[in-house]
Amino acid sequence: MDDDQLSWTPGQQAPPAPIRRSMRMRSRLPLVVLGLLLVNQVFNPARIWVGILLALGVLLLFCYLWARALSFGLSGQRAARGVWVLVGDVLSEQFTVTNSAALPALWVEVLDHSNLPGYRPDWVAYAGANDQQSYRAEGRCQRRGVFSLGPWELRSGDPLGLFQVVVAYPDVRSILVYPRAMVLPDLRLPRGLAPGVARTQRRTQQTTTTVATVRPYTPGDPLRAIHWRKTAHMGGVQPGGLPFMVKQFDLEPSGDLWIVLDLDPAGHAGRGSESTLEYAITLCASLATQMLAENRRVGLAAPGCQLPPQSGQLQLWRILEALAQADPVPGYPLDRLLRDLHPTSGRGRTIVAVTPSTDPAWTGELLHLAERGNAPAALLLDAASFLAADAPEQPAAAARLAGLRALLSQHGVPSHLIDRSFVFRPLFQVARTRTELRTLSGTGRVIAVEVEEVL
Repeated sequence: MDDDQLSWTPGQQAPPAPIRRSMRMRSRLPLVVLGLLLVNQVFNPARIWVGILLALGVLLLFCYLWARALSFGLSGQRAARGVWVLVGDVLSEQFTVTNSAALPALWVEVLDHSNLPGYRPDWVAYAGANDQQSYRAEGRCQRRGVFSLGPWELRSGDPLGLFQVVVAYPDVRSILVYPRAMVLPDLRLPRGLAPGVARTQRRTQQTTTTVATVRPYTPGDPLRAIHWRKTAHMGGVQPGGLPFMVKQFDLEPSGDLWIVLDLDPAGHAGRGSESTLEYAITLCASLATQMLAENRRVGLAAPGCQLPPQSGQLQLWRILEALAQADPVPGYPLDRLLRDLHPTSGRGRTIVAVTPSTDPAWTGELLHLAERGNAPAALLLDAASFLAADAPEQPAAAARLAGLRALLSQHGVPSHLIDRSFVFRPLFQVARTRTELRTLSGTGRVIAVEVEEVL
């Protein structure tokens, strides 16, 4: 992969926009002075005015030619490394300014108009004649979502600053910042009844990988269910002997998981990273990462997005991509989202609703899915904890949440409460070493110290 590739949004990229070069005079004052001197020479001729006119004209011409040379000789390039970026990662780009003109650029300003929060790669450099300067810009990705790198431009001019040269690069590249997976509490999610990997107490005639017990043969049992070793051990089927022994199988719970994300802004509270919406997206990303790591099939249901349960790393990136672009969808409550899931939910799967909503209407839809053999659960965001301590609606919100949890418990639906005080710890931590200069208090000597920090 090339160095200038990042994690782009799906679809073909538009061809690069052409570079725009322009030059303009920063102030009309020198022209006004030149005009006044010319008028004064006409009405009040003197050799001194002629000398000033010539000097000023030569100076303007000199600055113009200098700036014009830079307008054709300056060029820039930016390259970023990395295939994907997670929240908290450091985005690094290499900027290169090249001056192919025969005159030096005493100052070159790099101005970037990217909208990635916390990333400001602006820079000022000196580029001599036929010279090249490079620098690396870094910024930590603070928020998940789709952002743009660019447009950007180079600005320079003549030594006196009479003319300004602008080399604009209007092309924009999209970067997708994925949410980071965090360590989850012990959720102990239920599992639906379908072929899977965990045991249950229900018996079935279906052949599965788990044998619960053996029993005597009865007419109608399939021959493939006969336990030959147990039959031989108990005496076989000779006259007077014991009958065939038949395997009795467990019906195994399913590993398939549906994550249902509520994006209705009516129930969410808080702002920015300290909001129920961002907490919910982090929970979904973490849950998907954890379950897929256990080789379970995971799907995501959100307004305008349904990813059927699948396994593998590719499914994880599909889910993270959808979560990175998730925005509030007004007028799409959780009960409608669960209702839309009925045709594709399947049977015998685990369905986890991630929501701050205290409206009991959605519990009926969740129980309706449970009637089809699915195992429901809920991750509840405590919206009251995201409100100000003196907010008048906080007591009522807390009371509604307690009533909702009691209702879910009454119908046997496990629920887990996540409030604002929950501390998210990254599932994967990366340590790096950097050099710091420190001054000794006794001698004043400056030494270099290697410091390790965890990202």
